[in-house]
Amino acid sequence: MISRTIAFCIGLAAALGLAAPQAWAEGGKRVAFLDGPIADKYIGGMTRSFTETAKANGLEVSVVQSPFDPALQAQQLDDAIAKKVDAIVMMIMSQKALIPALTRAKAAHIPVILINTPIPQEDLYTAFVGEDSNALGGIAGNAMADGLAKGGRTSAKVAIIAGSMDEGVAPARADAFKKALEAHAGFTVVAVEETHWAPPEAERAAGQLLARFSGQGGLDGIYGMNDPLANGAVQGAQSAGVKLGTGKGDLVVVGGNCLTPGIQDIEQGTMYATIYWTPINMGRDTANTLKKILDGESPPKKQSRGLDIITKTNLDKYKAECTF
Repeated sequence: MISRTIAFCIGLAAALGLAAPQAWAEGGKRVAFLDGPIADKYIGGMTRSFTETAKANGLEVSVVQSPFDPALQAQQLDDAIAKKVDAIVMMIMSQKALIPALTRAKAAHIPVILINTPIPQEDLYTAFVGEDSNALGGIAGNAMADGLAKGGRTSAKVAIIAGSMDEGVAPARADAFKKALEAHAGFTVVAVEETHWAPPEAERAAGQLLARFSGQGGLDGIYGMNDPLANGAVQGAQSAGVKLGTGKGDLVVVGGNCLTPGIQDIEQGTMYATIYWTPINMGRDTANTLKKILDGESPPKKQSRGLDIITKTNLDKYKAECTF
C-alpha cells in the first residue's frame, strides 16, 4: 500500500511538472513553493494551476511537499532562504510553528506569499491569496438555513464535521457558520466533530452523530467543511438509513470548496448545497500576484474571490469549474 501511494505521488508530481528542490532552470526568477501533499485533489489542483501560470509568466518554480508537517516545512523554508531564492510561496502548515522561520525569511528580505491560509502577523508576509474563512463559513450557514427552511422547519439541530480545529481555516469557518445559522431563530449547532480533513473520519463521525441524536429527534442538518467531508457525511447517513434531502424529516447536508464529490451529490439530491470556491482560481491568482511583486508592483495585501451558494438550480453554471 505504501509503495503504491509513493508511486502515485511520484506520478502526479511528474504530471504536474513539479521540479525537484534543487532543479532550477537557468534564467528567470527563482521561486520556492512550499506545498502540502499534492495527492490531495484540492492541493493538487491548486499546485497545477499555480505552476502552469507561473511558468507562463516566465518564473522558475521548485515545489517541495510537506505531509501537513510544520517541522519539515520549517526546514524547507530555511533551505529556501539558504538558496537565496527570489520569492517563497507557502501553503502554511501551522499558523504558529512557522513564525520563527518566517521571521528569518523577513530578515533575509525574501518576499513571502501565503496561499490558502493567512497568519495574524501581517508583517511576516508580502501578500496573501486565499479564502476569506469568515465569509465562507457564513455563506455555508446561510445555505444550511435555506435548506432547512425548504422543509418548513422552524427549529433544527445541526452538526459540523470539521477539518483540523487547532488552527487554520477550520475554526474560523465553524465560528462564522454557527453565527450565520443561529441568526435564524430555532436553528442551533449542537455538535462539532474534528476529522482532520479525512473523509473516512467524516463518514464515521456522521454515523456516530446520527446515533447520538437519534433519541432526541435526530439531526436536521450536517455541514461538512469541504465537499469530501460532506460526501463522507452523505455516506454515513446512507449507511444509517437516514433519508437525505430538504423535505420534511430529511437530513440536509451542505459542503464547501466545490469538488467533484459534492457536485455529484447535488446532482443526485443527497446534498443540498456547496460553496463556489476553487483551488484552480486560487493557484492562478497567486501566480499572477507573485509576478506583479517580482516586477516591482504592489498588489493588494489580501486577495479573496467572491463566493456563491451552489445548488441544483445553478449547478450548470459551476459544474465544469468544480469538477476536477
